[in-house]
Amino acid sequence: MCKNFENYEKFLASVNSDLTKIFEYQKEYIVCKKGCSYCCERGDYPLSKLEFEYLMSGFEKLDENLKNQIKQNIETAKQGDRDSYKCPFLIDNACSVYEYRPFVCRTFGVLTEDAKGNPAFPFCTTKGLNFSQIYDEEKKHLSADLVEKKNFKIFPKIFRLSNKVIMNLPLAKELNIEFGEAKRMVDFF
Repeated sequence: MCKNFENYEKFLASVNSDLTKIFEYQKEYIVCKKGCSYCCERGDYPLSKLEFEYLMSGFEKLDENLKNQIKQNIETAKQGDRDSYKCPFLIDNACSVYEYRPFVCRTFGVLTEDAKGNPAFPFCTTKGLNFSQIYDEEKKHLSADLVEKKNFKIFPKIFRLSNKVIMNLPLAKELNIEFGEAKRMVDFF
């Protein structure tokens, strides 16, 4: 077990508290619900070494049958497209290690910004899910006209929630958390 898990869990508690507020703020645009696993069906799933170790500590707590299913899923992911694959921890449309999931999973669904500071919609937007009611398909961006026309209560705010931003929060330094190398989940196996 990683020496940083105690501090990492303190860090996660703080991040989760903030994320709860962000999801609450954007709730009228978010349609995520239990059983919806579109975001887990095809992805890249970048995470740090610490996040991977924490994820695997959750895996170790699962029963053997579930572990064997996940091990088979890992082999499938390793043999497939390394840029986009089904998350091996997705079992029956649910995350088998939900409490141990990485930041990319914790933040998915909200409106964030890309590296250039532009709005980055969740990829499920184009599938009629999160933020789809205010997304201009033709112009590929948020439509203020649609926000107004559909009488949404708040104008969506863009949040800075990249792994880099989260991992560099002052609390991480204060708790002496070292995230380690970041790479795709499949590359850790």
